[in-house]
Amino acid sequence: MVGDREIEGAEDLISKLPDVILQHILCFNIPIKLAISTSLLSRRWRHVWCELPSLSFDVHTLTTAASVNETLNRYTAPKTKSFHLTINYYGMESIPYINRWIKFAMSHNVENLSLNLLHHYYVYKFPDVFYSTSSFKQLNIKLCYSLTIAPECTVSWTSLHKLSLTCRSLSDESMAKILSGCPILENLSLNFPCTYNNYNYEYKFPDFFYSNSSFKQLSITLSCRHSVVPECTVSWTSLQKLSLRLCRLSDESMAKILSGCPVLEKLKLYHCGTLNVLDLSKSPRLRALEVIINGKTVRGPRQIVAPHIHYLRLYDAHLSCTLVDVSSLTEARMEISCVSFKSAFSANLMQVMGLKMLDTLKKAEKLKLGSSFTQILSLAELRGVPFPVLKVKTLTLDTKISQYVIPGIERLLQNSPELEKLTVGSRRARFPKPVEFLDRCLKLQDYNVNKGWRSKDGASWNKCCEDLKLEHVASLVELVLKSKEKLDKMVVLLDERYLEFRTEDLIATLSHHNNVTIVLLSSTNGAVNH
Repeated sequence: MVGDREIEGAEDLISKLPDVILQHILCFNIPIKLAISTSLLSRRWRHVWCELPSLSFDVHTLTTAASVNETLNRYTAPKTKSFHLTINYYGMESIPYINRWIKFAMSHNVENLSLNLLHHYYVYKFPDVFYSTSSFKQLNIKLCYSLTIAPECTVSWTSLHKLSLTCRSLSDESMAKILSGCPILENLSLNFPCTYNNYNYEYKFPDFFYSNSSFKQLSITLSCRHSVVPECTVSWTSLQKLSLRLCRLSDESMAKILSGCPVLEKLKLYHCGTLNVLDLSKSPRLRALEVIINGKTVRGPRQIVAPHIHYLRLYDAHLSCTLVDVSSLTEARMEISCVSFKSAFSANLMQVMGLKMLDTLKKAEKLKLGSSFTQILSLAELRGVPFPVLKVKTLTLDTKISQYVIPGIERLLQNSPELEKLTVGSRRARFPKPVEFLDRCLKLQDYNVNKGWRSKDGASWNKCCEDLKLEHVASLVELVLKSKEKLDKMVVLLDERYLEFRTEDLIATLSHHNNVTIVLLSSTNGAVNH
């Protein structure tokens, strides 16, 4: 048992640390109110918080404007690196002080300013002084649907290199002033969400937006009603990373954008509809591609031609996308969903398309397959559909253990002769699907449901995650060990939400393979090596 003297000694040891270290500790995910309370610990701590390099206020939790004002009055640091202010629906009493707090941050040469003004029933206008400072390096502004940013003066953010802006829209004049006032802006994020009061409004970027030589990272989030249609030549000559979310894109628009990004290295397309063919063959520097297709309102792209990419992340709800050329691919992540497929014909189609996709990825050395994709492979295995031989060395199966994935896992292992590392486990499913669909598919194809989901050694498996028992995990481990002679490491992620047994008990049931390292992971127990 630790004595009082030892506790006092530990406290003294911490108190002897330099102020700069103590202040760094207090800034690390600690609310400002709690940081201030450390002044009660001792005389040594009384003024430590007064020179914190970062200040963060949330009016919902720090309930009154008076308490914010009192905190700022006691603050003594000459410079503030970061200043974060959030005013939500319940912070109406703080509204008259917004200008005062912004000017306070600017008077302390703040480098990273974050403003979240989320109160819907107030019209706020930024003061002119806000648009003229050389201290801003990062600026994050998030406004409710009733507010926007509209500078009436010249903008001069000469040191700003990262800007994130969320509001209902920007006028051409406002955008022109902002971009002209940020000569070294490298990272720009624009989020113009669709709300009920601008549902019928379609935003259009001005031509000058498509010509900028300073952008290195650009992220645009619109709504499915908004299009990105450059009517001029695109010239983003320094752009390396581009992310487009909820943007309607035509093949012609995408081609214009790509032709104007000669050094593009990474492209993200999230729910971008109307795109038919994504042709990246003329982007030789592009190495990473991420595409998410939800399959409900968005169907594109239908084809991907990407001979230069090394990394692909594809979440395709219904396997509607065909990989025409990914010949340089070394790493891929794949997931699908088949909630809406209810017939045997649809199940057959999904199996064919899934195996075609897997064949396209067969040369990749690193693969991550989602739960639904693995289940479709299980259906294909039960029907005796031939699988391609894979060159994968590192395989991750993002799935929970159940009878619906075992046949697919067995076949993947048998068809991966060069496999060195296997990871099995899942914390969440991106496209959750009722397992009844899988049983229905087997019944429609005259399979015995009770026997169909057994592994080749005749073992039966749990139907749902809640039924998972120790012997099921042990059986999976043994199945892998029998299938792979070259395997040197296996990781099993154990989710504490449904596991009621200890990892020590699991280890005791396993046979010993001296050449294989088995890592058992759980959120509660950490890692246990066998």
